[in-house]
Amino acid sequence: MGCSSDLEREKTSTTKISADFLVIGEDLTSVFQYSHDSESDSGTTFNLTDELGVPPNYLTLVQQNEVLSFYSFAQGSFTLAIKNTSTGETKIFENFYTNTPERSITWGINNEANVFFGYFGALGGGNFALHDLQLEGTDREDVTVDFNVGATFRPLLYKEKVYIAFRDNQGNYKLTFYDPMTMSTGRILNFGTVPISFFSTESGNIAVVKNELNGDMEIYNPEDLSFKESYEMDISLGFAPGMIDDAVLVGNELYFNIIYPQPSRFVKGPAIYNLATRETTVLNLPDLVGQVETEIGKAINFTVQVYDPSHDVFLMGYGTFGDDAEGGVVATSVDGELLQQTSLPFFPTYFLKN
Repeated sequence: MGCSSDLEREKTSTTKISADFLVIGEDLTSVFQYSHDSESDSGTTFNLTDELGVPPNYLTLVQQNEVLSFYSFAQGSFTLAIKNTSTGETKIFENFYTNTPERSITWGINNEANVFFGYFGALGGGNFALHDLQLEGTDREDVTVDFNVGATFRPLLYKEKVYIAFRDNQGNYKLTFYDPMTMSTGRILNFGTVPISFFSTESGNIAVVKNELNGDMEIYNPEDLSFKESYEMDISLGFAPGMIDDAVLVGNELYFNIIYPQPSRFVKGPAIYNLATRETTVLNLPDLVGQVETEIGKAINFTVQVYDPSHDVFLMGYGTFGDDAEGGVVATSVDGELLQQTSLPFFPTYFLKN
C-alpha cells in the first residue's frame, strides 16, 4: 500500500498544471487584486485601496465581464470605484448618489454607463422600484417593479438586462427583469411559496432552482423569461434566495458548493451533480486540506470556492489561522487532485468569472 501510494503521488506531481485566475481579497487594512499567469507560474498584485480608494468594508462587488465595480457608503452617499481588469482602466465616481428618505436602497448593480438601484418607496411601503441613473450624465428614470413586496434579493446583470428576484407580502417568490434599452420591466414569474435561486448558465440561459426537498431546476430564455425545459432533482442544494454566483451549469453537470451536515470542520465544499444520472460527486476536502497544510505548515480555512469552466478546475481561496492576514488559492481537478497551491498575503474573497 505504501509503495503504491508513493508511486501514485510521484506520477501525479509530474502532471500538475497551472491555471490562470484573478482573485480579489483583503487583509485588515486593504483590498487586493491578484492576477496569476499560468505560463510564467507567477502573478501580479494590485492594492485597490491605494489605487481606487476601495475600503475593506466596501458594500458589494459587481462583475460585468472584465469590469469590477466596488460600492461603498459613507456619510449618506454612495461611491463607486470601477476597474477594467483587462485594460487596467479605472474610474471613480465619488459620492455619486446621496441617499434620501424617498428611496430605501436595498441593492445596486451597474454596467459601465448606468447604475441600477433597487429600492422601496417612502414611509416603509411595499412598493418596490428600480432607479436607473447615468454615471456620466443627467438622465435617470424610476420604474415600478411590483407592489406589496416584502423582500428583495441579489440581482443579476446579464446580457444587458437586470434580473430581479423578490418575495411578495403573501410569501410568493417571483422573478422578473428590467430592460435598460426600453426602460421597462418584463413578465413576472410567480413560483409560489418555494424560495428560488437563479444564475446564468454556460449555454446562455437563466437557470432557476426551487429550494425545496427534491426541488426542480427550470431553464428560461433570458430574452423574455419564456420557459424552455425542466430537470427533476433528488437533492436539496441549499442555495440562498436570489442570484447565486458559485453555481455553474455546463451541459448536464452542475458544479456547486454542497452544504456539509454539522458538526463538521467545513461549512461547504465543491461538488458536482449530474442532472441526467442524478449522481453527486463531492471532493475529498479533508485530504486536500491535509496536503495544503503539510505544504505551508499552517492550518487553513476556506473562504471562497468556485468552478472555473475555462480550465475545468475548482478554485478555492483560503485563509490561515493566526494573527497574520495570510491566505492563498488552491486549484484542483474535478476529481479532487491538487494541481496548484499559491500563497498570498491576504484572504481571497472573490474569483473573477471568465
